[in-house]
Amino acid sequence: MQISGRQLFWLVFSIEIVLTMLYAVSAAAIEANQDAWISMLLAGLMGFGIVFLIVKLSMRYPQQTFVQYSQTILGKWGGKIVILPYFIMWVYLNSMALRNSADFVYLTLFTKTPLYVIMVTLLILVIYVIFVGGLAGIARCGELMGPIILVVILGTCMLSINHLDWHHLTPVFVDSGWKNIMQGSISGVAFYGDIIMFTMIFAFMSNSKQALSVTMWGMALTAVLVVAASMMVIMTFGSILPTRMWAPFFGMTRFISVLGFIQNVDILFVIIWLFSAFIKLSLFLFITVYGTAQWLNIKNWRILLWVFAPITLVLALLPQNATAPIKEYVQHFWIPFVIPVNVIGIPLLLWLVSVIRGKSMQRKDEFN
Repeated sequence: MQISGRQLFWLVFSIEIVLTMLYAVSAAAIEANQDAWISMLLAGLMGFGIVFLIVKLSMRYPQQTFVQYSQTILGKWGGKIVILPYFIMWVYLNSMALRNSADFVYLTLFTKTPLYVIMVTLLILVIYVIFVGGLAGIARCGELMGPIILVVILGTCMLSINHLDWHHLTPVFVDSGWKNIMQGSISGVAFYGDIIMFTMIFAFMSNSKQALSVTMWGMALTAVLVVAASMMVIMTFGSILPTRMWAPFFGMTRFISVLGFIQNVDILFVIIWLFSAFIKLSLFLFITVYGTAQWLNIKNWRILLWVFAPITLVLALLPQNATAPIKEYVQHFWIPFVIPVNVIGIPLLLWLVSVIRGKSMQRKDEFN
């Protein structure tokens, strides 16, 4: 299973863009008001820092996944122990992504369809592409769906221009201050933190030297569009209304009406949401299954699909309402635990140990 640099670019973009654009903006507006776009800009810059860290770490062991080089750096048992927090993250993230995707489809399209039917349908599609195509199949889907996602987002932004009021963005900085702006950026960093999953993907690249540049470009395109979306949401609704909306950018698409002819564009956004959710679910479930197989030294990794798919479904059914998965995901799990430990702490520790051990071995070679 190998993927190209172009496929990696579209995977990064497709996974990061839609969820961040829909939900991070309202969370940022709660803290930073009309300066939410500055918060998202800072979040994008911090996202670049995370990308730089994980790619530099992974490129020290370009032929190994995160599960493998953790054991190379810390030894067999140390490496296995340090992976345990990632198992929790993988399982939780899978269930959250499935529930959130199903909730969005339920609320926008199939309000009379039982939620579990939508979940099972999505999960069957995901299992099929993983079982038949593996990572290469997911990458091809991303390469096909990614450009469509980009075109729809750009088209939505262009068609919303006639609703924009630049005065909603003023005054800049005065009402918020750096403290609130920084607090507003945390939600964006939480969504960008998904990029840590790609530590399991870089080893499959046909040309690993492209990993840093391609991932940076994917993150850059995402960050630019999210900042633009933040500004457009504020210019459309002001700084108060987005804080009370479930998905303000999606709400903005429902206001589009050009000459009374181009309307109901929101259905296109639902379609690209399904594309993004499908790619995200497929990639994250693949990483969970493949990573666990490597951790347990199981050669036939596909067997574990029949273990983790039911677990994902059961956990996805637990939240009682549509907003609970996102709130719990960001506020009670991702920000206090995953970001400082899984996204920053452990990768930074592994990188430092790897560098120190590399210098130590180099000195021994020089001495000999």
